[in-house]
Amino acid sequence: MTYVRTVLGRLVAGVLAAVAAALVTFGAPASAQEFTMKFATLTINDIQHEYMKAYKAELEKVTNGRIKVELYPAAQLGGAPRQSEGLRLGTIEAAIGPAELFVGIDPRFQALAMAGLFKDREHARRALDNPDLRKLIATIGDGRGLATVGYTIYDTQMFNTKTPVNKLADLANKRIRVLASDGEQAMVRALGANSVPMSLPEVLPALQQGTIDGVTSVLGVYAALRYYDAAPHLLDSKLWSLVSLVLVNKPWLDRLPPDLQKAVMDLGTKLEAPNHAWQTERIAADKAAWAKNNGKMTTLSAAEQAEAQKRVIDALVPVLDKNANLKTFYTGVKAITDKVN
Repeated sequence: MTYVRTVLGRLVAGVLAAVAAALVTFGAPASAQEFTMKFATLTINDIQHEYMKAYKAELEKVTNGRIKVELYPAAQLGGAPRQSEGLRLGTIEAAIGPAELFVGIDPRFQALAMAGLFKDREHARRALDNPDLRKLIATIGDGRGLATVGYTIYDTQMFNTKTPVNKLADLANKRIRVLASDGEQAMVRALGANSVPMSLPEVLPALQQGTIDGVTSVLGVYAALRYYDAAPHLLDSKLWSLVSLVLVNKPWLDRLPPDLQKAVMDLGTKLEAPNHAWQTERIAADKAAWAKNNGKMTTLSAAEQAEAQKRVIDALVPVLDKNANLKTFYTGVKAITDKVN
């Protein structure tokens, strides 16, 4: 019996030791668990890429490395359709891009890039600081399994073309690359050009080969990707604004412990002001770089600018009338932005 008790005692002690070791290895509190956030964008060396870099540094710091952020700029995880699909499926945890980029997830996203909402870049920033507007925009993602973490103002729209555009007539029949949203295509057609939906990685080769005559986007894209070699002419048309959204896959976010969920959401807002200040300086630097590389920039006359503005706003009427949800959302956004000084 003494022998049996001794053996049993050793067995019990061994089991207890094994359990203790297992608890150390596997039973650590959730706060010690590491999560990975793959963060994607189509561009590089611009405001979106800068936001990602700052987000990575700060989030890894405030979470003590419990969330590892992997950055994938320059469409490394695919073009717009692939990134939208990845966000919905959770193969990409986060992405930043112009709202209309995500039109495949929900058509209402394109409303933020429609004319008539924002007077200029600073007005857009003030509007997006409005809690009511933020809540309204967030409702789109909420219904699609996405959390809207941050809002940045990229810039106002410009046309980049291979040949000079000094007046509206110069846009006639030009093949202009657009994002695949009904609103942007309609606005470009209203100015006399032909809209050509195309993913960003395909744009520069298309310009170089003459497949397209120009692009509608923002200076930051043109300068960062050095479009001045293929298409040196800019028309600073300012007809609508590009608002970039930071979207996170909601099921992934919900799996995080509460403190990490809060860190992910809070940081998005915290970075908006410094990111906006960075972009203000960057726009000035991009203008200088464009000129240094023999790029040209022009504007429309006051009369033509007013005509262009009228045309693009009028072009939105049938687009909005076709989609009641889109119209309701656009009207709601406009009601808020009209009250912002």
